[in-house]
Parts: sequence; C-alpha cells; structure tokens
Amino acid sequence: MLQFAYCVYKYRMKNLVFLFLLLFSAQILGQGLQFKFNQDINVSNGKGILKNPWAGGLNAVQFAQIDLNGDGIEDVLAFDRTNQKVFTYINKSILGGAISLVYDPTYEKNFPFIENWLIVSDFDGDKRKDLFMSTSAGVKVYRNISVGSNLKFEIVSEALFSEGFSGKINVYVAASDIPAIGDLDGDGDIDILSFEPGGHYLEFHKNMSVEKTGQMGLQFQKVGDCWGNFIHNDCRDILFGVPCNGTGNSSIALHSNLSPNQTLHTGNSLSLLDLNKDGIKDLLFGHVTCSNLVYMPNTGSLKQANFLKAEFDYPTNNPVSVPSFAAAFPLDLNGDGQMELLTSTNAADNGGYIQDFQNSVSLFQFEKGDWVLKSKNYLQSDMIDVGEGASCVWWDGDQDGDLDLYVANAGIRGPTGVRASIYFFENVGTSLRPELIFKTDDFGGLSKLIQGTEIQLSLADLVSSGRRQLIISIQTFLGPEIRYCNSNTSEIKQYKLAGLSSGDRPLFTDWNQDGQLDLLVLEKSGRIRSYDESFSKIKSADWAGFSKKTDWVLQSFALADADLDGQLEFIGIDKVGRLHVGILDPKASLIIWQVDAHLEAFNFGQKATISASDWNQDGLMDINVGLSTGGVQLLQNKFMSDLSNLVENSSLQIWPNPSKEYVQIMTNESGMYEVIDFMGKKIMANAQIEKLIPARIDVSRIPKGVYFLKFTSSKNQISLKKLLVD
Repeated sequence: MLQFAYCVYKYRMKNLVFLFLLLFSAQILGQGLQFKFNQDINVSNGKGILKNPWAGGLNAVQFAQIDLNGDGIEDVLAFDRTNQKVFTYINKSILGGAISLVYDPTYEKNFPFIENWLIVSDFDGDKRKDLFMSTSAGVKVYRNISVGSNLKFEIVSEALFSEGFSGKINVYVAASDIPAIGDLDGDGDIDILSFEPGGHYLEFHKNMSVEKTGQMGLQFQKVGDCWGNFIHNDCRDILFGVPCNGTGNSSIALHSNLSPNQTLHTGNSLSLLDLNKDGIKDLLFGHVTCSNLVYMPNTGSLKQANFLKAEFDYPTNNPVSVPSFAAAFPLDLNGDGQMELLTSTNAADNGGYIQDFQNSVSLFQFEKGDWVLKSKNYLQSDMIDVGEGASCVWWDGDQDGDLDLYVANAGIRGPTGVRASIYFFENVGTSLRPELIFKTDDFGGLSKLIQGTEIQLSLADLVSSGRRQLIISIQTFLGPEIRYCNSNTSEIKQYKLAGLSSGDRPLFTDWNQDGQLDLLVLEKSGRIRSYDESFSKIKSADWAGFSKKTDWVLQSFALADADLDGQLEFIGIDKVGRLHVGILDPKASLIIWQVDAHLEAFNFGQKATISASDWNQDGLMDINVGLSTGGVQLLQNKFMSDLSNLVENSSLQIWPNPSKEYVQIMTNESGMYEVIDFMGKKIMANAQIEKLIPARIDVSRIPKGVYFLKFTSSKNQISLKKLLVD
C-alpha cells in the first residue's frame, strides 16, 4: 500500500492528473462546492489603494452602531434601502482620532432579512444592542443573544403594540419612514417616536416596562395625541404652538386636516440628536419630497417636549441637499464621546435617475461648535462604486495574458441624459495574483455611442473567432441591443438579434455542451427562453421549468463547470439576493438543485447580477457579483483541486482518463487541439481552446483504444498526451 501511494505521488509530480482524480474523486465529490468571500485583490483609483474596494457600493444608506465581533468596540452597520441589504464594517478607528472602518462581510449572514428600515437599541438592558426593523405598518424586534464573538439574534416580537386610549393599538410606522427609538423621557428605557398615517405629527409611545414589571422590556403606552406641539406640513412649512393634549382630546388632527399646504404622507426620516448632552433630545428629519435636512431644537423638558423653531437647511455652513428624502444618523465613530453625523438619501429607488449614487453619503464632524463637512462620498470613495446596477466580468481585453475587470452600470444622468457606461480596471499584477488600477469610466466610449441603461456584461465567442468577446446587452428606448468588442483596441460593434423584449437579458453559452454556441434569454418574470442554433427560433419558452418554481424567482445566472467534473453547474441568484446552485442535465434540460451547497452565508440584496470566471487563474471558476448598489463582490471557489499547480507546471491536462463518454481538457495557454490515432490520422480536427477555460470532448463515438491529444499553443509550442477511450 505504501509503495502504491508513493507511485501515485510520483505520478502527481509528473502532472498525470487522471490518476489523482481516480484516487480522490470520491472524497472530493463528497465535500461539494464551497465558496468564500475574497477581498485580497488590491485596487487603485490612480491616486492610491482603495481601503475597501470590494465592499459592494452604497446608494441610500441607514447607519447604526453595534458590536459585531465582541471586542467591546462598536462597529458599524450600513443598511442600504435600495437593495434591502446590510453591510458590516469593523471599527478600527483610533480613539478620539482618525476614523477607520474596515468592511468585513462575514457577519452579514448573522442578520435576519431586513427591509425598509433598521434601528439598533438595547431594549432589555443587557448591554447588547437589539434590532428594530420594519414589518407590515409596524415594528419587528430581534433580541441580541450574542456570546463573545458569536453574533446571534432571535425574534422577540413580530409586531409591537401600545396601550392606546381605548385598548391595544399597533405601533404604526409606515414602510417608507424611519422612526426614532431611544430614551426620550430620561427614565432609562427606550421609547418610540413615529409619524401617524397622515405624516404630519408625531406619536409618542412611552415604554412602561419598568413601571409595570420592574424590568426593561417592550411594553408601550401612547401618550397624548402628539409629541412636541408641532405639525409638519411641507419642506419648509412647520406649524408650531399646536398643543398636544395628554387626554387624547386635543385639536391636533383638526389643525392637520385644515392645513393649506397639507402633503400626502409618502415618507419621513427621524433621528435624535443631543449635542449638549442634557438628555433632552432634539430632532433631525427629512421628507421624501424634500431635498433639505431639518433641525429642530427641543426647548421643553424630559417630561414634555416642545419645539418652537426649525432650521430648514442643516447644518448651517454646509447644508445637506439631496434630490429627495434626506436622512441623518448621529454616531460616535471614534469613541471620543462626540457625535459624528452621517447623512444620505433614504430613497427606495432612483426613479428618473435623479440621485447621484456615487456621492450619496456625507460625513460631518463637530468642530468648534459647528458641523464641518469631511466627505461627500464617505466610504464610497474607498470602494469600487459605479453608481448603481453593477454587472461585471473578467476578460483579457488587452491580450497580455491576465484578466482585467470590466464593470458596467445602470446609467448616470449627465448633460446628454441618462447613459450607462463600462468601467475598466486593468490588471497590473500577474495572472495568479491580480492587482487592479482604474483606467476609464467609459470603456470604448460606449456612452457616447448609444443612449441606454442597465448594461449586462458577459463573454462568448459570438463571431467564431476562437476567442471570447465582451458581450454588452443594453436597454434602449427601442428595446434591448447587443454589442460586442474583440479587444480594448477594437471598436464596439452591434450584433443584430431579433425577438428581444424590454427587460430581456440574453446569455450566449454552450449549455448543452455540443460545441455550438446557444442562446438563453432571462425574462423579467424569472423564466428562461432557449433558442435554436440560429438564435432566431424559440426551442423552449420555459427552459428548465423556472416558471414552475414557487419558492424563489431567478434574477441572474451563469453556467460553469465549477468542480471540474465535466458537468456544468447552474449558478443563479434570486430576486432578493440569495445564491442557488444546481447541476445541469443537458439532455433533459433539467437542473438538479444542490440543497447542501453551503450558500446560506451569502446574500447580495435585490437586483444583483452574477458571472463566472477564473480571476485568480487557479483552474477553478469563481463567482463575480455585481450589486445593485454599484459595487462588486468576489466569491472564490474553494473546491479541493490540484489543477492550479498541475496546469501551472504543464501546458495540457486531461481528465477523466481513461473515459468512455467525455474528457475535459485544460491548457495554460490559448491555442488549438486535435485528437489523432497511433497512425497519425486525425480523429478530431483542430479546435480552439482558451487559456484555463475547460473544454469538453465527446469520445462516446470513438472506438475503444489509445489515442493522442495534440495541443499547439499560440506560441507554436506543441504538447502531446495519451488519451485512453474505454
């Protein structure tokens, strides 16, 4: 046995990969696919290395502080409302000095699904901040039950209730709002402020847990008709001096209804600010139809809030101004006891492309009695952020042997309207250890060629050149268009493809592995159409039966042989950002879903897109995710394989070998291959193969025997390996 093992070791050293696979394939298949976040690739914007290049972008952000890793230092949550995703940052700030937040996505899997809004506050007094979030017209609560660095939450209440004037009432919070949660009356427990359904005055839900039970908790009582003696009517119209009667019989509703500038309720953001630390909370708020942030100082007491004036453009020297719906988040980021102020828009989407989602997060610091603007694109400037709707591929566009990164966006409003473009990051490292530097935000001058939105990128040899082109699918006023580019120095050409409807996303791929390029089209509904080889006739209106899926809806997909077994994996991402992996049966057009694919740790939010490529050139296909927040995240394929070393040291690999159905081949250079018999007769004529892209050869119709696989590289170097057909 030892002698046999030694022989196997010698064969491995000689790069005979088929023996390795014969011995260990059962063990490897049992372990299955595994992916891991990768943030190791440095990215430069041309001025310096980005601190958090793979953080995924930010659009409309709500911020909160919570200890993620159990080190006693409060870290930062960034919840983006446009894709309903939480991003986790570890706080590496210097106490009382420089602020430094390091993106770490490993904590994101510990959070429940969150939508609309998120606030963290310790409701039970155990020094661990709990989660308050949106539910249908109300508030859902999760208790923080973390132990040390093990972050964990459990559901406490699906909906909070409060004791009203005539019984239990729902603590109402509109889905479009952000309420205020904190100790408003100074008794040590958390209370809730929220706008009533009309959106004009605040309701105060006082926490009565200590009074009733002697312990902190979630028992609330509505106090009075309103809070603070004011009515909010419009962006710059606030009516003060309207008394909030504690008996529930005040005229607050009458004042609101008779207001000449009454606005319909579509969203308010609230936050509490106590700059002088007297315990009496002032207010910051914004409205969905307004660009300004409003500050209102509280002139009342802990028992009775009272507001007499408003500063409609806050902060004074550098007022917040967003296209719509300002929101503010006071946080002590560096632990010096003095609040910083983070502001953003709270828009749920970017209708009309009016928001600048590359510069939508501002940081203010309080210095010498005033807020000083430190950044208009805080965190965003330290990451890849192309605006919104990122779609990415790795492609050797400059033909230097390594892969570069191309990231498209959904569009940015400029002088000539809304136009989408492609960002190009050149790989200035090596093929095995990429390093990227930003080169242009309009690759090929695409935005000047065509006015379109929602670019989707993919790779395919669309024109049978033997090398994959960059395929650009773009939505226009006339419907989707297809463009392609052969290299960085080539012009972007149009490819005529009929039969596409608005929102269709075409993918050219050899899904049935017959050596011919096929066309699959993903529809808005999540259904996929397949076409014949001419791309003109529909073969199946419901390829793989996606219309029958009831538990999730497909948003984006890629096909790749991720475990190098000769079968393609279908890698999909659904509408809410979860990954799904299945094995594609090309004969039945059926996907066998892998329920134990270890993908529960990943959630990329709404409207994410994926592609597959071997960006670290280790012989394994990795996953690239373009987030709707405009950034990119990478998942490295951690499947156990020695192919990276084998291919690095040998130009040609074949597996499984022997075989009676098919073999896979992989080369470390692009070139041509052919199959010949012992007499030198060509059994399979020359075929193109691209560097580190596995090719599948059907040997089921070849008579049993011994053959040779001949590979001729682009540098005219020849490799010859024995092929056994069983």
